[in-house]
Amino acid sequence: MSLYHHLKTWLGKKREHPHEEETVALPEIHTGKVAHHTDADGTPAADKPIHYDNVAIPEVHIHPRRK
Repeated sequence: MSLYHHLKTWLGKKREHPHEEETVALPEIHTGKVAHHTDADGTPAADKPIHYDNVAIPEVHIHPRRK
């Protein structure tokens, strides 16, 4: 094999990153522009406690920059 072929295969290999990718969870952002209606018991929906078993939290994957 020629030196050109060795360099081509060596440079073509995918490099290992010395760090791991991290996953970041972002909370919901409320702008206050949504109308909150009062329930039958008289408590506004905005004042009720949040049950986190049914709240969707989006995930954002941050990948390293390529130079």
